Amino acid sequence: HDTVYMVMAYESGHSLQEHIARAAAKGSRLGEGFVRQVFTGVCAGLREVHANKLLHLDLKPANIYLRTDGSPLLLDFGAARQTLHSDAPMLAPMYTPGFAAPELSARGASLGPWTDIYSLGAAMLACMSATTPQSVEARRAGDRLLEQLDTLVGRYSPELIDLVQSCLALDPLARPQSVFAIQKALQAAPAAPRAVASASVSPSAPAQARGGWRGLVDRLGAFGRGQG
Repeated sequence: HDTVYMVMAYESGHSLQEHIARAAAKGSRLGEGFVRQVFTGVCAGLREVHANKLLHLDLKPANIYLRTDGSPLLLDFGAARQTLHSDAPMLAPMYTPGFAAPELSARGASLGPWTDIYSLGAAMLACMSATTPQSVEARRAGDRLLEQLDTLVGRYSPELIDLVQSCLALDPLARPQSVFAIQKALQAAPAAPRAVASASVSPSAPAQARGGWRGLVDRLGAFGRGQG
């Protein structure tokens, strides 16, 4: 009948955002094992995206779908489609405050895997804190990231907290430069969570925070710089 149809596989499940909301409604937090498992799968999909010279550019819990078996599925490549036609006029911004990297709103800024990595860190933080991360504009006015991460000490391992912090660096060069590095860190066995009593961190001394996250960034960058 002169109608165009698109046929896609049906996937039963719900979004990660819904999963976070359900847990929060019960007064509980998502466990570290769950976060590591889900985002290891997200990284596998995102590596395929990057290997095909694309960026997702709108990664957030609402765009991560959990199948009934718990495996994640990346949704909504509307923003990625625009990167294929860089000479075409840009439509209204599709980026979500709290999950969008700083370079997305900076004219002429270089985008790359590190841009999706910021969003990856924000999505992990949303799972761990059950709140939407601060927008870039809010962070520049008064960054509360260290304060927010401090509330997670004792619930999650120092390695996972350090990983999230490094992904959310405002400076793109301070983040891990490949999803492969994130995936390796998520697959590594974590140490026991730190005791809350030893978790005091001064926002004025981020370089010493949580066992030296700058060293973690360097190690992660060495793991996978330039890889898919």
